[in-house]
Amino acid sequence: MSEVEKELVVEPEKELTSKKEQVKEEKTKKKKKSSIENQLESVQEELQSVKDKYYRNLAEMENFKKRMNEDLKKERKYAGITMADKLIDSLEVFDQALNMQTEDKNMMNFLYGFKMIKDMMFNALKDEGVVLVESKIGDDFDPNIHEAMDKEYNPEQKENTILKVVKKGYKFKDRILRPAMVVINIKPEEENKETESNIEE
Repeated sequence: MSEVEKELVVEPEKELTSKKEQVKEEKTKKKKKSSIENQLESVQEELQSVKDKYYRNLAEMENFKKRMNEDLKKERKYAGITMADKLIDSLEVFDQALNMQTEDKNMMNFLYGFKMIKDMMFNALKDEGVVLVESKIGDDFDPNIHEAMDKEYNPEQKENTILKVVKKGYKFKDRILRPAMVVINIKPEEENKETESNIEE
């Protein structure tokens, strides 16, 4: 066999082996590609879950900040409520002392001066948000602003109305600082039973 013929026989073999190698390379490339794609997908999923957690945590932080700000606003708004409550009790005692009757001119002048001091103190509390709860005899009993100290019955008055105001009530801004202590008009149970038995007869 001549050299040229040998070369012609060898070349197709070379072509075959090179084609086989190419196919192998392509397969390995495809395998590599698919494994890289899988890795990329898993990395993307992980990234997405991390993003979700981050945004969730961010939203929780924002909500926490809002709650804290609201709590701080409430705290600031009602910061003086304890002090106001204590001062109201002192002013009530002061008021009772000022209502004493006297004929002595000097004592009357002292009482007038103390009344002015009491009014100044109450006005300072008013500026901070303390308001007197208006409760008059004959008003309907409201459990939100009144507290029943006792019950009596006056047939001339409507039931569940105020007969006496024992102690004044106060509000601090929109909260009840102290309910008004009142005596309410309620018909005794015996009378209720008698009227029911009369109706039945």
